[in-house]
Amino acid sequence: MRNVIIFSTAICAISLVGCQVRPEIGEVNSTKNSEKLESTTYEPENKQQKSYDLSYFGGEAEVSTYSLKRARYNDVHPGEAVLIFVTEPFLSDEQVKLERGSSEQKTSILKLNKIERFTTGVYDYSMYTSVFTPIEKFKPEHPLKVTFSSQDWCGQAFAQINNSNGYEYQHNSYFQAEGDTSYHLEYTFVEDNLFNLARIDDQMLPVDEFQILPSQSYVRTAHIEYKPYEAIGSKSINDTSLIYNYEIPELKRSVRVFMDPQDHNKILKWTETYPTVFDGKLRTSEYNLKESRKIPYWRLNSRSDEIRRENLRIETTFSE
Repeated sequence: MRNVIIFSTAICAISLVGCQVRPEIGEVNSTKNSEKLESTTYEPENKQQKSYDLSYFGGEAEVSTYSLKRARYNDVHPGEAVLIFVTEPFLSDEQVKLERGSSEQKTSILKLNKIERFTTGVYDYSMYTSVFTPIEKFKPEHPLKVTFSSQDWCGQAFAQINNSNGYEYQHNSYFQAEGDTSYHLEYTFVEDNLFNLARIDDQMLPVDEFQILPSQSYVRTAHIEYKPYEAIGSKSINDTSLIYNYEIPELKRSVRVFMDPQDHNKILKWTETYPTVFDGKLRTSEYNLKESRKIPYWRLNSRSDEIRRENLRIETTFSE
């Protein structure tokens, strides 16, 4: 019995110490009268009065599927990608979707969810990037938030960028060399935001020389430092497409994006060329549009709606 009492007392002591440690994000109020999770607040400084008309989406999402050939390791692997563009109300201070009520901090954003799934031999990769770009009150060149997660059979990694007088960046990884890190970055272009800029107003796409933070999916697979890199961009047009090119010389990374100027710069295809890990050979990932539909996907969640996955030519469909 004495040992049980000592053990219980030790556990209580450890629990009390643990409760005194303030979490980095959010804070739990564990009083008897309230169990409220207090959100971290941010102060984006990239304000402006201009707003952009994205009524094209009309309360629906544009869902586009792409065949994928993904350069990874010493090969190019099959896969699939999905781009989901939708407008939403957003709280600029808490940097979350406004789901109820009203607030002076409410702003409208264009959200992009980018999903990549591919296999490397026997095991799978799943990468998910979300970008929240303001279309009023703040400059779209600097997104209010970017989140990224990656899952494969080795483990998981997560990264988040919050707009607060620059960017607050945090990254959590299962790799020993990376671990958990967080630091501040000054405003600059964000590669994950470029598709949104193209959809809002392609005149905002950076050309000539500029600095850019590379895409989270590239940072994940190349295991490089997340920091601004020098880049060079250009735009051109042919009979059917607006073409945007940029390269990051230090990373030997180049990207070529084809858009439909007659359809609100819908992304038709893009390629990314870069040295892959292990042998450092330059290889190219290719994304080619299969199908695109405007749908209120959040309402289409019954078994009878599964036919729409066939309409979108989504390959990852399960059967009983």
